[in-house]
Formats: sequence, structure tokens, C-alpha cells
Amino acid sequence: MNSLLERVNTVCKNVRDINCDSISFKKLVGSVRKEFKEQDLDIDLKTKKDKKLEPSNFYVLAYYDADSDFNNETPIEVIIHHNFDDLLKFKDSQTTELLVEIYDATVHELRHQQQSKHRKYENFSDHAESPYDRYLADPDELDAYAVSIAVDLLRVMTAERAKRYMSKLTVLAKMRFGPVYVSTNLQAYVLHFRNNPLLNRLAKKVYKNLETLDKRHIFV
Repeated sequence: MNSLLERVNTVCKNVRDINCDSISFKKLVGSVRKEFKEQDLDIDLKTKKDKKLEPSNFYVLAYYDADSDFNNETPIEVIIHHNFDDLLKFKDSQTTELLVEIYDATVHELRHQQQSKHRKYENFSDHAESPYDRYLADPDELDAYAVSIAVDLLRVMTAERAKRYMSKLTVLAKMRFGPVYVSTNLQAYVLHFRNNPLLNRLAKKVYKNLETLDKRHIFV
């Protein structure tokens, strides 16, 4: 997993370094697409304007398709949902915020791609219409979110400190780093599965990732 993290981190770092001054959203997206290609990451980055969002708000969703991967088509789609003004210029902090979201979404889907390749593209769950708690409990999602949670935690604390909280996930889920939770992904699991044995399985997977993931390859 570290090699994938390193490549996605390189994408995000290069985009930020190249575009250190104010930059338009359109140019920023184009820069990310170019860097994905430079790192040989077959990812389709799209944007979708949503007038229901506030002009300063956005969110990033991503999807992996095993059939496309099997057929040598682009398997991962990353979509930025936004309502940015066409004249908006991104400052460095805003660029970083967006790139963090792209990094996290991309890493999550690359983990799904690893899962799918490991079982030769068979039986990949399609739970887009499932209730959210069933989606989170899916074994593939539990595994992928364990990576995402470890990434969240390694951004704000050492691996050793994070590992000490693995038996106290409910406590860890309430911790904040500045105005935000240390891991919104962890918070979602604790909210939906409090006192559920599934949290023990999640903790074991997160612990393993905390031991193996290289913090140097996590974009911040």
C-alpha cells in the first residue's frame, strides 16, 4: 500500500508546488489530471457543479469499477462536487484542502482495486443503494476504511500514540484536531456501531495499518 500512497502523495505535492500562487479551479483540476498521468495512475477526475451547495463548499466522491478494470478501461472515477464561482482563485490553504480530499478519496479506491485484483475481479460488492450501516459493515469497506482511518490519524499524531487508543475507539472518535475530529471516518463507524463487535475488527485492521503505513507518504 505504501507505494500507492507515495504516488498519490507525489501527485498532490507536485500540484501544490507548481500552483503555489492563486489559481483558478479549472487550472487546478487540469494540473491534478496531468500529475495523475505522470504517476501512471489511471484515474478519471471529473467535476460536477451543484447549485445547492454554498459557493465555498465542496466534497469529493470516488468510485472503483471492477468490470472496467478487468476490461482495461479506466477503473477509478473521482468527482469533485462544488458550486465555485468561475472567477474564484484558490489560495494555498484552499488548494491543500481540496488536494487532501482528492488524496483520501483516491487512496480509498486504490485499496478497493487491490482487493479486487487479489480475487481476480470476482464478487466485488455493489452496495451503492444499501443502508449506510450495511455499507460500512461490508468487509471490503471495513478494510478500506481501516486504511483511511489510519491515514487520518497519522496526519495528526504519531503511530504509537494512535495505537494506544485502539482499545478505546469511542474515546478516540471524540478527539479533535483544531476544529475538526481526528477522523471523521472513525466517527462514522463509532456512531453506527457503538458496542458492536465490528469495532473490534476495525480496531485490529487500523492497528495493522498504523504499523505498516509510512507517514512520509501521507499528504498534509
